[in-house]
Amino acid sequence: MNTSFDDIAKSYDKALEDSLGKFCNKDISLFAEYKVKIVASKLSQTPANILEFGCGTGRNNLFMKKWFPESNIYGCDISEKSLEIAMNTNPDVKYDNIITPEDLFAQYKKPFDCIFISNVLHHIPFDEHQTWIAALYKILSNEGSIFVFEHNPYNPITKYIFNTSDIDKGAVMLKPSYCHNLLKNANFTKLKREYTLFFPWRNSFFEFVEQMFCWLPLGAQYFVWGRK
Repeated sequence: MNTSFDDIAKSYDKALEDSLGKFCNKDISLFAEYKVKIVASKLSQTPANILEFGCGTGRNNLFMKKWFPESNIYGCDISEKSLEIAMNTNPDVKYDNIITPEDLFAQYKKPFDCIFISNVLHHIPFDEHQTWIAALYKILSNEGSIFVFEHNPYNPITKYIFNTSDIDKGAVMLKPSYCHNLLKNANFTKLKREYTLFFPWRNSFFEFVEQMFCWLPLGAQYFVWGRK
C-alpha cells in the first residue's frame, strides 16, 4: 500500500470531502451509491454473496444493503482501524482483515457471486495486482461477476484531484486498458469497459445521459467488469 490507511482511517472521509469539494458537492455518499447502483443495474440475478475487496470504512457497504437487501454482504481490507469504523457503521456486514492473497482462501470457503472493487488497485503495488486479481477469480462462483472501478486518467479534473490529494499521495492512476488486461489475464470473460461519472449531480436525467455516453473516455471514473 502507498498509504497507511490505519493512520488516516478516522480522517479519511473528511480528506475525501476536502478533495472533492474543490470541484463538486462534498456529499461523498453520492459517489458511493452511484457505483453500487451501476452494479445492481448490470446484474441479471441477485447475488447471494457479495464481497467488497478493499472496503475501507464501509461507505459503499451501506448502499449495498439498500440495493441488495437479500444478499449477504462481506467486506475485507488491510486496515484494521478502517474495519473497526466499518463494523460500527454496518453491523449487518461481515468484515475480515485480509493481508495476503492466501488469506482470501483461508477466510472464505463459500464462493462469492459478485466481487466489487472501488478505487483500490491504485493503492496496491503494481507487481501485486495480477496476483490479487487471480486470487479473487478463484473465490468467485461460476458465472460470478467482478467490477473494478478506478479514476479515469484521461479526465483532467480527476487527474488534478488525484495528484493533489493526500489520500492518493504516491499512488499512480491506472489506465482502463491496464485494468482490462488484468481481468483478461486472470481468465475473466465477457469483459466490458465503460466510463461514468460525467456529472457530479445524481438524478435520473444525468444517469440516463451518462449511460448514453458510457463509451466516451471523459468520465471522471471508469469501470471494467467481467464474469468467471
